[in-house]
Amino acid sequence: MKKPLVCIVVITCMVFISLFGTGFNKETAKAEAAEETPKAQEKVKIGFLSMMMSIVWEQDMEAELKALASKSNASILTMDSHADPSLQLQQLDIMIGQGVNGIVVFIADEKMSSAVANKCYKAKIPVMAESIRMIDKNGNLVVPCVELDGYGMGVMCSEWLVKYLKDNNLTGNYKKMALIDLDMPSTWNIHQRANGVYEKFTELLPDFPKKNIIRAEMKMEEGSNAAQQGYDATSTTITAHPEINSWLVIAPNDDQGGGAARALEQLGLDKNACVVSMGAESARKEWRKKEDTCWKAAAFFSAYDCASLVWEGMMKMVREGVQPDKLWPEYIQKGQKYPLRTFTGTMVTKANYKEVMGKYADR
Repeated sequence: MKKPLVCIVVITCMVFISLFGTGFNKETAKAEAAEETPKAQEKVKIGFLSMMMSIVWEQDMEAELKALASKSNASILTMDSHADPSLQLQQLDIMIGQGVNGIVVFIADEKMSSAVANKCYKAKIPVMAESIRMIDKNGNLVVPCVELDGYGMGVMCSEWLVKYLKDNNLTGNYKKMALIDLDMPSTWNIHQRANGVYEKFTELLPDFPKKNIIRAEMKMEEGSNAAQQGYDATSTTITAHPEINSWLVIAPNDDQGGGAARALEQLGLDKNACVVSMGAESARKEWRKKEDTCWKAAAFFSAYDCASLVWEGMMKMVREGVQPDKLWPEYIQKGQKYPLRTFTGTMVTKANYKEVMGKYADR
């Protein structure tokens, strides 16, 4: 008589477990899954403090930052200082007042790097320098930086130019030939580009007269733009040397290269000239429009190469709370507190720029 009762109890328990235990397991699984699913990231606003939006590079940087932001539930607030340091400091205060979560800076004047960094750190806002490093009076980094390998780009341009001269049988007779090495000593990275140009060019062509290698200094004046800087420095140099009729120019910035090309045309010396620049963002437009130009080559580096590193670092600081002096420890050089990431490029000409530059060729 006891066996049937035991069977009934066992069967009842099994049914109870089947009905209620399964439901419990499903709810538990849902709860566990919910715990494992990351919460949606809160929207953040990143300030882009530009030195000069008339520079095509800065336009490309803004476009790339906005594209990256759109994938990260973020927005970009851009302000253009027009190369005016005092205006850039005012814009920085406005950005801080508007509660941005991070700030990307193309510094208008390296001398105010510490002031900008201190304002951001006081407001507890992560800051990252793009294209030009932010340094103190001793040359030490004051924020994390993503910067072009300036010296290496200068070397690359000189190597291309020397090959161009050799391929076109233009070496040997340098009496009426001169190289303008456009420079801006007040800006560290630009100065390094000019140094790379000079040192590699003299190494590869040791018989080229040193007096015919002219370091032409460009002025960063309020209201000026890069093209005007290149034009003024080039035209002034050419006018001072009427004995030269064959000019070579290497510009550390693409718009400055365009200014140099316009100066050569204006003075009727473009037919025997060769201009090489760094960036290719303006050269590409020249090559699309003009069948023949003295602007022969450019060292291309994409804004994405820079912006992607900037964004990676900014999101680590903003989203993950990584302190700036702990960001990218493998890129913190000896004696420095903050990291420096660099990127480089490749040479392009009218013949290959579309293939090499990809999406940037038609922008």
